[in-house]
Amino acid sequence: MTSTITKLSYDGNVARALTKTKQFGHDAAVETSLAQVELVTAAEWDKIAARFTDLIPEQMGCFNTGHWGEENLEFAVVKAGETVIGGGVVIIKTIPFSNTGIAILKWGPLCQQRGEAFSLNRYAEVVACLKHEYCVKRNFNLTVMPCAKPDVSERCEETLIKMDFKIGEGLAAPERYIVNVHDGAETLKANLDQKWRYNMRKSLKNDLEIKLVDAREGLDEFLGLYGQMIERKKFLDASAIGALEDIIRNSPTETRPLMLLVYHNGALTAGGVFHASGDMSSYMFGATDDRALPLKAGYAMHWWMAEYLCGQDDIQWYYLGGNDLDKGLHQFKKGFVGKSGHILLAPPRYHFSNSFSASVTGFAAFRARSILSSLKRFSHSLLSRK
Repeated sequence: MTSTITKLSYDGNVARALTKTKQFGHDAAVETSLAQVELVTAAEWDKIAARFTDLIPEQMGCFNTGHWGEENLEFAVVKAGETVIGGGVVIIKTIPFSNTGIAILKWGPLCQQRGEAFSLNRYAEVVACLKHEYCVKRNFNLTVMPCAKPDVSERCEETLIKMDFKIGEGLAAPERYIVNVHDGAETLKANLDQKWRYNMRKSLKNDLEIKLVDAREGLDEFLGLYGQMIERKKFLDASAIGALEDIIRNSPTETRPLMLLVYHNGALTAGGVFHASGDMSSYMFGATDDRALPLKAGYAMHWWMAEYLCGQDDIQWYYLGGNDLDKGLHQFKKGFVGKSGHILLAPPRYHFSNSFSASVTGFAAFRARSILSSLKRFSHSLLSRK
């Protein structure tokens, strides 16, 4: 592969270099930002990330450290001079005895500072800088998975394609459910699916006590309920529940999760953990006992949280996650989304490599991961039948 810088251009105050490369036998133009990537610790990243309104749990250092291990992560801050313009948590896998590896950016990067509108130019600038760092300088295959977000994710996907990223694999269950909490509780209630609204009203008649507690104080009680649920339902838990303690203990105060606990006759029957920093709150983890379904405790808990979020001026969306191919979960979340929310398809993975070796590495890694995931699900289904 040969490369020469052909020209410099400027977008506002940011300089870019347009480089001609010979990529897999073809000429390709690779636009790279002259902004710089600075790697920081997980704790330093979380303080920086708290400044961004597009922050979600999957872009928090403490979340990823607990889930993947800090040795497999890099916390990349993109700076133009001394100004932070974005960045993200990048999962790193180097290939032994080679000069390549894979870099994965899930549900990112962050690029929207608090008080600012989303800028597609800023998004492209941050991605270009990360592409230059991981693909040009380090010969990695870079995978970017944009966050599913109304009015944003489709534009991010279009930008990645324009930047020569290749569309890769989608998720097995791509539907993502997003409730509109920007217009107030009464408007939301009027737009709920009729059956969901009926079940919510029934739940409120069941003498449920709902408490918003300090997540550090409620952690053990919630994890106890979660463990009982896994044992009872025997489903394959692919969540990052193992990271919950790290998230709660190590998050900066402004990004520490909220915890709701739901009691009936003095005993815990349901609970939820929620991220509420930025403009999109996320339902992170939930747990129930066998009384929760007839008591419709899930309806009461989620409606309580929706009303709470409707009172937060900065929060527009309540992100419920996916359905894991569960029809009952789909119906519950679809009804809650109602007429005013959104059911979006999570964007697929987008890949960029600057060499043949990096491209092959990326393809092999994700192919192996897909096969391993299928085997895990198959073996779990066999064991659960016994």
